Amino acid sequence: MPNPNITLYHANWSFCSQMVRVALCEKGFSFDKHHIKLCDQYPEGENIDKEYLAINPLGTVPAIKIDKNIICGSEEIIYQLDKIDSIDNHSLYPDNVDETEIRKWAADTTITDGVEFASTLGTIMPVFSSPLLQYMIKQLPFSSIVKILLRHPRKDRKMIFIAMYFGNPSKMIPFMGVKNYVDEILKLEKLFSDGRTFFYNTFSHVDINLMCVFNRLIDLGLEETVSYKTPFLYKYWENLKSRKSYEDGILNYYTDKEKDLLSEFNKNYNSSVLKAIIKEIDKRKIIETIDHGKDVDGFHPINVG
Repeated sequence: MPNPNITLYHANWSFCSQMVRVALCEKGFSFDKHHIKLCDQYPEGENIDKEYLAINPLGTVPAIKIDKNIICGSEEIIYQLDKIDSIDNHSLYPDNVDETEIRKWAADTTITDGVEFASTLGTIMPVFSSPLLQYMIKQLPFSSIVKILLRHPRKDRKMIFIAMYFGNPSKMIPFMGVKNYVDEILKLEKLFSDGRTFFYNTFSHVDINLMCVFNRLIDLGLEETVSYKTPFLYKYWENLKSRKSYEDGILNYYTDKEKDLLSEFNKNYNSSVLKAIIKEIDKRKIIETIDHGKDVDGFHPINVG
């Protein structure tokens, strides 16, 4: 089957754009790219210009055009991409796993609208990223904030950006995600303790999302939370990093702007959140040792057949 005509509207550092680029690489699809300069990083704020709002009225990335159809949101984009036959016919939805289950995990590991604040691994990432977001917003000219206030279609985003520009809400926000994050990390550690290579043994949509989650932890100086404290998860992360799609879909899109931004941010940002996470992991491990043999609360290992 010939490669469909694909145009991706994305941003280099965007969490969800990374997911879609990795999926495109895994499927072996060639695609045209339109880089959108997001209003939280660039004065141009192209995602709230009328040209882009005609493509995605929410003003978010990614969006994709497949032949004549436009799809928005990484979860749905990847799901639809997987329905298209590729050269190697690699499926991101393995036949031996219930599709509903994969979609549930995919939703839990990306930024999903309508999901309770910091309740899933995907929605915890923006919470941890809030100091970096605030750092970027405070560097914007005042005219950009006015443009966001006047043009951004989402009231919640407007309020967040304005609060960050004039105040310092990100000082405490990341701590709101610590306990739920440790819950999710320890669930995954238990899952990978059976020696599996990927989430369902074969690389899937869930692995794409987790690749991007763990990569974001590097950006935020939090990678230590999936290292020696969680050895099975660390091995899994090494497997993810070894895939060519990690380099082609994520690392190759870090330009000097992103690298310089992260360097300056991490130079000035003392992450007490990392200490809080490590402390919480240690506390849970002590409890598990005392209560040996019981599952982490609410978690039952997935049977992948």
